[in-house]
Amino acid sequence: MLHERWQKQFDVRENEEEEQGAFHPFESRLDWEVACWAIEEGIGHGALDRLLAIPGVQQKLGLSYHNTRALHKSLDAIPPRAEWHSKKLADRPNDEYNIYYRNPIDAIQSLLGNPGHAKDIIYCPKKIFRDHTKSVRIYNEMWTGKWWHAIQNRLPAGAALAPVIIATDKTQLTQFSSSKLAYPIYLTLGNIPRSIRRKSSQQACFLLGYLSVDKILKEDLTSHETFHDSLCIILEPLKKAGAEGVEIIGGDGCVRLVFPVLTCYVADYPEQCLVTCSKYGTCPKCQARADELAKLSQSAVRTQTWTMGIIEDAKSSTNTSSAFKTKCMEAGVGGGVFLPFWHGFPHCDIHHSITPDNGWSSLSQIGGKDRKHMAHILLGCMIGKVPRDVIISYRSLLDFIYLAQYPSHDDDTLAYMEKALKDFHHHKNILFNLGVREHLDIPKIHSLLHYVDSITWFGTTDNYNTEMMEHFHIDFCKEGWYASNHHNEMPQMISWLSRREKVSSFKTYLKMTLENEDEEFTYSRFKDQRILIAKYPTRKNQDIQEIMEKHTCPGFQHHLTHFINSFNNNNIAGGRLRNASLPFSSLDVYHGFRFSLNDLGNDVNLDLGNEEIDSVKAKPKSLGSPARFDTIVIMISEDCESTGLQGK
Repeated sequence: MLHERWQKQFDVRENEEEEQGAFHPFESRLDWEVACWAIEEGIGHGALDRLLAIPGVQQKLGLSYHNTRALHKSLDAIPPRAEWHSKKLADRPNDEYNIYYRNPIDAIQSLLGNPGHAKDIIYCPKKIFRDHTKSVRIYNEMWTGKWWHAIQNRLPAGAALAPVIIATDKTQLTQFSSSKLAYPIYLTLGNIPRSIRRKSSQQACFLLGYLSVDKILKEDLTSHETFHDSLCIILEPLKKAGAEGVEIIGGDGCVRLVFPVLTCYVADYPEQCLVTCSKYGTCPKCQARADELAKLSQSAVRTQTWTMGIIEDAKSSTNTSSAFKTKCMEAGVGGGVFLPFWHGFPHCDIHHSITPDNGWSSLSQIGGKDRKHMAHILLGCMIGKVPRDVIISYRSLLDFIYLAQYPSHDDDTLAYMEKALKDFHHHKNILFNLGVREHLDIPKIHSLLHYVDSITWFGTTDNYNTEMMEHFHIDFCKEGWYASNHHNEMPQMISWLSRREKVSSFKTYLKMTLENEDEEFTYSRFKDQRILIAKYPTRKNQDIQEIMEKHTCPGFQHHLTHFINSFNNNNIAGGRLRNASLPFSSLDVYHGFRFSLNDLGNDVNLDLGNEEIDSVKAKPKSLGSPARFDTIVIMISEDCESTGLQGK
């Protein structure tokens, strides 16, 4: 069934497959791979046209296209992952705006139906415990959280849940010219492991649409209505599907009754207020007022019923928009929307779905990786320059931030987070006494109270953090904009993105249909290496005695002997081992290696070439260059992720 579905999708009939060739609409493997290379590498139209115009190039390569236009025509014959739509809306005469979007059900079918992820997708929740006593629960992937278990119990027997994660975040396309913005809306699913979901190369995050930037960013009442009206149109199909279920063909070929439910909404703080209709300056998850955000205790939770009750009361008791807004604001509700987009969504409470925002609002052009680098040195810069209580308060805050980024949590590590937050609040008065702050009624400081609940309900923060979505802006917005002529750019960006998606889908299809072939495709942009080492050693056949001398490691031979002996089935006893000799006297020596940090928390630049790379050096002194021997601390206990290093 799966093979037939993909043949139908790519319009290949069984009796024509041999005649057309496996690479139809391309004539050969080379014809396809050149097209794949041109699209994925972003080769400019003019550059490709000039290459193909060189006499003999097209003929000797046997290409079916002679220029970019012909190549695009072949690509456009491949069916899209989901059809694009556009709609023109107007809230006033002569005040129109466009939204571009795709059906979220088609997006979910595309994500769950990807054969490349079939073995990784999860359709049922799990409870994971530290040991057989089941006394300490572990949280990491979304299916380990409490929310999935709670909603699964409401569904019919045998039905599957598709936790829908929605993210919206405006992004700046230009830096040095006139300000140009895009407002994408993304969709992904909690069924997909986060290690796959966070990689743009895996096509596991779906660009659902583009909102109207110029209209929504206006500071008036209608801009809030525009935002909610737009999302109401785009996400409307989720209401019926979430209530009744929809049949989805998975990547494994099985047909399941799937209930897609809005689970998490990822956004920065200003947008959280816009989404939840919360008054700016208050908490979008609880009823804490703007002057109560510095307290350690939590207030009563906000619910959709509570928010809609205030909106309905304001509608019935006021006659003008300004009076309606004032009435709502007095109760802590934004007052810019009469009917929020989330009203009527089954199994969903938008306030509960809002996840903590870990960004810094005043650093709009600073990425997540740069923020981490700033945090690395912040505490060290303060030593000896500020009182001890300031150090403790900031250290406690940084402890909380780093603990919150753990890729796996248990009841103990969550208790460490709570303790770090209590320590911060215990020592925060020093900031007032020194005049650093007049108050700490800051929404993001207050939001730290909600982190532990979010982790227990939805899994660790790398399932839904804003940093992940910032990375997708490059692929879904910025590169498409640069590929356009910058005039009426949205249709051009959509065409550019659609062709890249078709290339990715067709590659998956070919790998499935050509599964008997051992070879990989010649052209592959992404690799899966995580430790990088030079092809050739820095020193070949260096004598072991010389290694110990130059690297200042007199115990190297002893420890190497013990290490090799540990792999020997007939281990040499301790006394004899001291006198044992190695079967070689020299080794090839490398002076360093590089490694990626993607598995160490929430770093999300996971594709080789874009990810964060660190290096380790073990380099002896040489002429004009001092020695450098980096220290590596290796923790091998079961509690290594739950504890730090202690020393003097």
